[in-house]
Amino acid sequence: MELESRVEAFVRRHGLIAPGGRVVVACSGGPDSLALASVLLSFREKWRLSLRIAHFEHGIRGEASLADAEFVRAFAEAKGLPFDVVHEDIPSCAKHARLSLETAARERRYEFLETAARKMGNGALIATGHHAGDQAETVLMHLLRGSGIDGIAGMRPRAGNRIRPLLFLTREEILAYLEAKGLTPRWDETNLLPDAARNRIRLEVLPSLRSYSPTAEAALCRFAETGAEVAEFLRDSVNEVWDKAVTEEEGVFFLRKEIYRARSAALRKAILRRLAEEAGLRQSLEFSHYEALDGLCLFGETGKRLTLPDHRIAECRHGVVALRRAPETPVAWDETELSLTGWTRIEAIGLTVYASTWSEGAALPDASTAWIDVDALKLPLSIRRRRDGDAFRLESNGRQKVKSLLIDRKVPRALRDRVPVFTAGGEIFWVGGLRRAAVALVTKETKRAVVLRMVWDDMRKTKGETGHDDR
Repeated sequence: MELESRVEAFVRRHGLIAPGGRVVVACSGGPDSLALASVLLSFREKWRLSLRIAHFEHGIRGEASLADAEFVRAFAEAKGLPFDVVHEDIPSCAKHARLSLETAARERRYEFLETAARKMGNGALIATGHHAGDQAETVLMHLLRGSGIDGIAGMRPRAGNRIRPLLFLTREEILAYLEAKGLTPRWDETNLLPDAARNRIRLEVLPSLRSYSPTAEAALCRFAETGAEVAEFLRDSVNEVWDKAVTEEEGVFFLRKEIYRARSAALRKAILRRLAEEAGLRQSLEFSHYEALDGLCLFGETGKRLTLPDHRIAECRHGVVALRRAPETPVAWDETELSLTGWTRIEAIGLTVYASTWSEGAALPDASTAWIDVDALKLPLSIRRRRDGDAFRLESNGRQKVKSLLIDRKVPRALRDRVPVFTAGGEIFWVGGLRRAAVALVTKETKRAVVLRMVWDDMRKTKGETGHDDR
């Protein structure tokens, strides 16, 4: 069919999938994800693709959600495709973690998709059914939020291991394709409720814009493409000057005023965005913060300071602007029992630890995650602050002090009491996010294993919360 050929050409042009590739298809049973699965199937044999259907049942819509899962399962079985499904109680998870339903569902859904991709091996991709309408909504959301050029660029056809093969198609084209293929999708009625920002843009703002211009959606997508091109140019320009302009020592970033002031306004702001990203501030800064930082770098005199979110301070020193953490008052928090089913919350430091069953062959995504051999653990299990003299076992049979580890990893002194120490029977088995001890390690003999994942509150801050989608 013509649409399938167009998608294949789009995939080729953007290098989304290589012949012989492995792809997890995120499928809710809605129109977009069902069309995505069907299209990828159309050139699976030609491209020698390995496809796997993955469905996340979030427990938000009761029986309707369960019916969605069965629908997708039946589709996968009919097409002879392997199938993964997970059922979660997102309303309960969101309430406990103090997240919106949309944010909690999105976070857990992508964790599940990443797990499914790891089952397929290194290099496996995750395909989602985002289309041109979603792109237009995203651009509008970013514009209304005051995002910079990266926000205006919207979604890209590929971001890491996530691909969007339908990004150029309209919803009307997708529905016409499904009808021609004789496929009847599931529909999520929550997408019709004007309760979340994205839903309101979809249901109210975009229809109003179309009344002024029928091609408003296409114009916003072209705008995003132009924004992506400009953003790429600016990133390349920043890379050329970065090592000369910025240095970092023990968590403090130094920006040389002389080099910064010689650049154009657009490049200066791009340097500041890169600086914010390197310092872990990108999600916390607004347009006004970048304006204030730019003014400080251009006109600030030695000793002048600017207070920023996330306990950061920018201050003028001789020839440079230093970006550093503000001194923090030590936080006292009590030892907390660690649960290996569900989650454990430590309110004082804004940390939630999620526990889930480990899948054989799964890889750890980052340092905030660790797996443990349940049968090798000694009770009780707990999470606590560091203590004087704390040390843990190494695989070499030696021991390392927690204090020396914190110093080696350049953890700021003010933050060291916030580092969680995980213990079993009083013995340290993980210095959270920094080092796993040689205690209860997962081996070939392990029969039961659990994955622990730390999520800090400042990692969950997502601006412009979206509604449920039916991809």
